[in-house]
Order: sequence, then C-alpha cells, then structure tokens
Amino acid sequence: MSRPRVLVIDAGLGNIGSVVASLQRQDCDLERAQLPPSAASAFTHAVLPGVGAFTTGMQALRASGWDGWIQEQWCQAGRPLLGICLGMQLLASQGFEGSAADGVVQGLDLIPGQVQRLAVGPGLVLPHVGWNALHWHAHAGALADGLPDGGDLYFVHSYAFQPLDPAHSLAMSDYGQPFTAVVGKGACYGVQFHPEKSQRLGRRLLENFLALTPC
Repeated sequence: MSRPRVLVIDAGLGNIGSVVASLQRQDCDLERAQLPPSAASAFTHAVLPGVGAFTTGMQALRASGWDGWIQEQWCQAGRPLLGICLGMQLLASQGFEGSAADGVVQGLDLIPGQVQRLAVGPGLVLPHVGWNALHWHAHAGALADGLPDGGDLYFVHSYAFQPLDPAHSLAMSDYGQPFTAVVGKGACYGVQFHPEKSQRLGRRLLENFLALTPC
C-alpha cells in the first residue's frame, strides 16, 4: 500500500492539535483543513475529531459545508473515515445533547442510531473521564488487529452512541451500564475514546485505521 494521505477535518470542534500530533507520528502525509477541499480524491483517509455538544458540532459542520462533503463526496465513495469522541457521535442519525428543550438534532446519518446521555447509577458522575477497558466484538475486523480484549483506552464523555443495528457496534465499554465505544459501517468508523491520549493502544488503533483501504 502506498503512503496514506490523511485529511484532518478542522471544523472548530477542538482537540485538533493533539490528534494532528498523534497522526504525525504515523507513516502518512497529513493535511489539516478548515474548509472542504475541492478534490476528495487527493486523500486516502479522513479523520473527524471533536469535543463538545452534539448540537454545536452539527451546527459547525453545516456552517462550513463539511456535512454535505463528508456525506456525498467522501463516504459515498467508500473512503475510510474515523470519527473521534464527538466526531464519532456526529456519525449517528440523531443526537440530543445541547438541543433546545431536549429536542432531537439530526446528525450525519452515516451509521443509523442515536446519541443519548449515559444513565449512571449512585456513586458515578458525568462526564465519564479516565481509562476504561475496551471489549471487542468478534466481528470488529481489521480495526482491532493487534489490540487486546480488555485493553484500557482514555475516555471523556457524557453521551454514548446507540447504533440501531447491533452489527455496527464493534466494541463495548462500561460505565454504570454497557455502552458502544466503537462503531463501524463499511469504511466509516467512530471511537468514543481518544486514541491520541491512549498511548500504545491508541497509536495501534490509528495505525490499523490508516492500513484500511477504500470499500
């Protein structure tokens, strides 16, 4: 495989610098862009990082034109996309965080499902912050290559992706309740944790993502 050409989508959603720095340690060419490029074919992989509320994230993607570009120019062509934290959640059909009067907000709808607040019991607080074990499903595929079941990754979130189709859940974690921590459909993937903050296992996950080829 030739050297990956990676596009980091900078829609003003934060957490970009550490993601860029982590990718720069991979064997790839990298470009950070605030506006959609005219030629999607100039890149082999795209990464959508983000922190914050679902509503704010979708507003930023729509204002900059990234929403249509991701849906129509990137994902319809089967090119690999990785959403990180909020970037993962925005792949869903709908979300509730930050919406007026707890109404629903439409997401990118690349992986059918909803993003809802974690229901935690006594003794647990939100956001869920820190290291937590990740358990891969048997159908996780190449994204999980070389990653141990039960390995610890670094999380910061209060909401979680609930995929409509269980086959789109690739890995689970637990914080008062089990939640989907990795989603995937075709060449579109999302991780709730921060690989750029997850040391060796995070680096391996990024390496696995960059080894993926278009569907």
